[in-house]
Formats: sequence, structure tokens, C-alpha cells
Amino acid sequence: MKRTFPWTRVGFAALVLVSLGLGWWGLALDTAHLPHRTWYDVVYQDLQLFVMGADPASGGGELSWQLQAARFLAPGTAVYAVFEAARVLFTGELRRMRDRRARGHAVVVGRTDAADTVTAALEAAGHRVLRAADVSGLYDAGLPGATVLYACGDDSVDATANVLAVAEAEEAVRKAGSGPARLYAHVSDPDLGVALQARHLSCAEPGVDFFTLDVIAAQALAVREVTRLLDSSPAPLTRVAVVGSGEFAKALVVGLAREWELATGGLRLAVDLVADDAEAVARTLRARWSPVAEKIELRAVGALREVGRPDIVYVCDADEGTSLRVALTATSLWHGGPGSLVLLLDGLAGLTRAFGSEASRMLDDLDGRLRTVTMRDLLADVEREEARAHADMYERIARSVHHVYLRNQRERGVGWREVPAMVRWEELPEDLRASNRGWVVGLPARLARMGATIAPREGASEVVFEGEELDRLAEAEHELWEQVRVAQGWRAGPVRDDVAKVHPMIGVPWSELPPENQDKDRDVVRLLPEILAEFGLEVVRYEEVRAGG
Repeated sequence: MKRTFPWTRVGFAALVLVSLGLGWWGLALDTAHLPHRTWYDVVYQDLQLFVMGADPASGGGELSWQLQAARFLAPGTAVYAVFEAARVLFTGELRRMRDRRARGHAVVVGRTDAADTVTAALEAAGHRVLRAADVSGLYDAGLPGATVLYACGDDSVDATANVLAVAEAEEAVRKAGSGPARLYAHVSDPDLGVALQARHLSCAEPGVDFFTLDVIAAQALAVREVTRLLDSSPAPLTRVAVVGSGEFAKALVVGLAREWELATGGLRLAVDLVADDAEAVARTLRARWSPVAEKIELRAVGALREVGRPDIVYVCDADEGTSLRVALTATSLWHGGPGSLVLLLDGLAGLTRAFGSEASRMLDDLDGRLRTVTMRDLLADVEREEARAHADMYERIARSVHHVYLRNQRERGVGWREVPAMVRWEELPEDLRASNRGWVVGLPARLARMGATIAPREGASEVVFEGEELDRLAEAEHELWEQVRVAQGWRAGPVRDDVAKVHPMIGVPWSELPPENQDKDRDVVRLLPEILAEFGLEVVRYEEVRAGG
């Protein structure tokens, strides 16, 4: 950022020096005849000019032009200094008053790299952000008028620090009667984050979510990269390598698996995970994340020399210095096409401007093969109208529910756009998106019917629903669907009309539905474990928990 020269400060300092110089000169001339006068007296009286208290200058009479000028210039300088001090003081207070009354902004709590990254991403998307060092500064950051709050304090010592901050913010919002509708807590430990998400999804209170910066950035990169892979010519790229085994690398493997399956449905993606502990990490990923186990071919590779020539390589070691060294020294990774070597930089984000082929750049980008990405760039989403840096858990699961619906309908022979819901999530009308979100919000009630809850996935055998239990849960699905539709203004009628919001299945008991409609509800119930498994979660029956304990 270009710095402006501090002309005001330089001018003020020059004014003080000129006033002191002229005052000293004039006093030295006009008091030379006084007995017992010393240079200390001259200096003291010179300083008194700034408060209009120097006796030789205030007594009137003939004065040298130097003292005449100084006795006006010095008080003027003092008045200017008082004015500037008052302006700074009141400007800060006015800014605090304006911030307290702000509306439609985001509040970011914390003074950490995570807080800076989230702030930069929100501001890059055009949203106003107010900062608070901790929860004690929430009202100064305009909490009652905010739309979203991100707690991004330091949780390296206390892993629940940001969870507690969100709990306090929620209590403050409840007392104030207004405030952000969405509260997000940054949790550096992804496993703890998944556990917290499981507990929150079980209480049907949308608006709170727990996120790990590495995970959502990796997911954003996966969305971009799957599109790039499929749009490549002459044929889609199907083999990638991920170098590293830190949280970002693991999340990138999961994100690539999920997005690849959503985008292709059948074409397999081969992923090489390159790290010293690749075997153990790959085993853990397969156990927790069903997309990794079922949708891609994940291979554990212990050394770079075993990688061969993948289509794209993502270098994202937990140590950025190691990542930089690998990208710049592992020449076996330089054989791909343009943009085939992707280097993640966060703490070293300033280096992204150093690479390039232009004369102003410091470092060569391997003839266009090297691409650098940063966490802030991955989080910035200029298309998002709301002041949010990422989609919350409810939104992501709702999208997965719709994907399951599309897949099942396609298997039954239903073509694209034959009905309004047979489109991808991005094209889905808002009322249908809301129906899918309602499905997620209604999870706790349906889980209670089966004596179960949600927990982090451990790779155990999945719960299976069948027989009478399956039908009872399918009936609950129909009731939930009807409740959401009626809340959206739909009503019963003989012929479906999406414009008029009329549907023939509203008001019809589940037992009287056509078989194909009953099967739709059964499908959602059967696939509940699969939907949750995509997010590292599973259904756990309480009876089994007690029996195992």
C-alpha cells in the first residue's frame, strides 16, 4: 500500500521550531538590558509564549519584530495542537458511536491470523467488517445490528475458547432482542469441529456453526479445481497428487472426492496422497469420509519419486517453507501443462505477487505451470450477497440431500427438467432449496423417533432402516415435507401448479400416497446414513451405545 508523506506533522513541527526560534531571538534582544538576566530566563520565557504568559511579551510597548511575530505565532501553534488533540479524541468517540449503530455488517472477534483471513475475505467480497478483540467489545462493534459474527480468537491453549465466545454472543443477542442471525466459531481442531457440528445438528437450532479455516478453504479450492479438471481438453483430467498430510491436505482430499462425485456421478478420480505418514492418513480418511472410500481411488505414496506424472499436483504441506521448497526443487513435478503445479501459501501469501512471467515479477512461474493460491483468496466469494465467508453446515447438507434426490430420480428414468426440482442446486428455485434446508432442521425430530442421534463417523457398520421402522420414518418424511410446503404458502389441489403453489399430495396421509411417492420418502430415509457420511457423521442408536458401554 502506498504511504503518503506526513505533511501535516512536518508542518506542525516546523511551526513549533519557528515559534521557538523567533521567541528566543526576540527575547534575547528585548531583555538584554535587564540586570541578572540569564539564558535560562530566556528559554523559560520562550516556552511561556505558547501559553501567553511571557512577561516581556505581555507588557506591551516597543518590541522587536521577532518577538512580535513569536507572541502571536506560539499561542496559535498551541491552539492548533489543542484543536487537533480534540479532533482525534472526538473522531474516535464518534467512530465508536457510529459503529455501535451500524447495520448489516459482519463482526469478527479476535486478533489472530484466522480473524485477519476471514476479515480480508469478507471485505474482498464487498462487505463491511467491524472488529472486536474479545467478547467484551461486541457492543462497540455494533452487535445488535450485525448479520453475522465470526469468533476467531486464539484457541491453541483452550480449544473451546471460540465456542464460549459464540455462547456469550448468543446470550447477548437474546438479551438485546436483535443481532446476527448466524454465529460461527472457529475450531482449529477439525475432529472437535465435526463433533460440535454433530451435537448442534441434533438440537434443531440453525444459525450456529463451527468451522475450521483449513477445511472451508480446501473445500473452496476443491469446487474450483473439479470444474477446472472437467473443463480441460481434449479430455477431463483424472489423476491428481496432494503433497502433505496436514489439515488442509486432508480436507482437500475429502473435498475433491465429494465435489468429483457431485459433478460426474461415475468417472473415477485417482488421488495420490504424498507424505511420510500417507498410509495412516489415507486409512483414517477412508474410515471417516465415505466419499473418500467410495468415490475416488486414494493411493498412499511415501515419496515424491513414486508419484509419476499426475495431471495436477497440489503442494500443501503443513509447513509452508517445506511446500515452497518442494514446489521449487522437485523438478519431477514440472512436467504438466499450464497451472498444473498448485502451491498453497498463507503466512507467505505475500510471495504470490513475486511469481510471474512479467518483467516486474521477482520469480519465474515455471512458464505458467506454477499457480499460487492463498487462504484469503479461497474464502473470498464476490457472488455471495450476504456477509458470510462460507456456506454453513445446513446449506451444505441440504445440497447433498438434493444431489441424492437427483441421483435417485435419474435411476428411475426421470429426465433433467421434467419437473422443477430436476435441476442442479445452483439452478434450484429458492422455495425448493428451503425445503431441503427444512429437511436438515427436522433431523432431530426424526432421530428421536428411532432413538438415535448424530456422532462423528468412526467407520463402523452403518445403521440400516427396514420394515415397519422404515415406513414409520418415511411417514415422518412426508409429514415434514408437508409442513415445510404449507409454511411456504402451498395448498392442496387436484393438479400440481408450481406458480400457484398447489400440490395434490398435500393433505394426503402417507398410507394413501401413490407407491412412487412412498418410495421417494423411503429413499431419503435409507440414504440418511449415506448423506451424513459425506460430512464425516453417522447415526448412532442410544440402545447400542448403552449396550456397548
